[in-house]
Amino acid sequence: MFISCPLCRTRFRFDEQKVRSGSIKLRCSKCSAIFRLSAEKGERGGRLAVLLAHESVEFCAAVEKVLAAEPFDLISCHDGKEALDLVSTLKPDVVLLNVALPTMYGFQVCEALRANPDTIDTKIILLAAIYDKTKYKRSPQSLYGADDYIEQHHIPDALAAMIYRLAANTVEIAADSPPEATVETSPDRLTASEAEKQEIARKELMNRPQAENQDAREVLYRAARQLARSIVSDISLYRESELEEAAKNGDIEHYLGLEIRDGRAIYESRMPEFLSFPVDFYAEAVAELISQKKKEMGINEG
Repeated sequence: MFISCPLCRTRFRFDEQKVRSGSIKLRCSKCSAIFRLSAEKGERGGRLAVLLAHESVEFCAAVEKVLAAEPFDLISCHDGKEALDLVSTLKPDVVLLNVALPTMYGFQVCEALRANPDTIDTKIILLAAIYDKTKYKRSPQSLYGADDYIEQHHIPDALAAMIYRLAANTVEIAADSPPEATVETSPDRLTASEAEKQEIARKELMNRPQAENQDAREVLYRAARQLARSIVSDISLYRESELEEAAKNGDIEHYLGLEIRDGRAIYESRMPEFLSFPVDFYAEAVAELISQKKKEMGINEG
């Protein structure tokens, strides 16, 4: 089987028979990092299990292509409640949560995972849309307990390294006992064909249109509602304190007026002029966000 050093990402061949139960301590011959390979990961061929939760099937497929050359087993799902159930069942090494998931926002899933003793240590990356890349800058430590976050336009170049870094939290740089084996086999490298395919996938993700031209009215309705949720989710991520004050005092205009109006402008600019919707999906998303925040803070609706 192939395994990867969680620090330098070098891939090596390793005899899985050497880790029948428990774990084995290994030293990377390239960077000298000492790390453990558990029997469970040995059964997976030393690969990392990564759960991606995003409402778009096309987006998940594009991310899968970007990560195709990495030793990851990628599992995809498309709504928040399903993601919550899968984390508890599958125990993935790293979870990628889109903030604007249907049924439950990604940050709500994150909070639920942190509140559960069985999943409290799960490594979580939030995927942020960032419709205004110049406005939102905030420390990841405040992102609802997530370990890190990534803006979607940075996925092709930064996601794999981020996954490796979070998975490397179990690495023992200085160990009390010596390693049982040193992995010295020459690393397995990408072929020119594999590298070319990965680069094509990266470009595909970067150039993926913001919306597909669909004729079906119901599809457009779903797309409009999801766009509204995506824009509003940025507010929840990067204006959390203002959101809490707005929920507490009931004065949305004072605390979030500018963000709400900017989001509205973005939402309307993405909507086809020829189509009218039976519901103001953007207003619906804002109201839902405020309502959920009040519930979270124990504030009665009224």
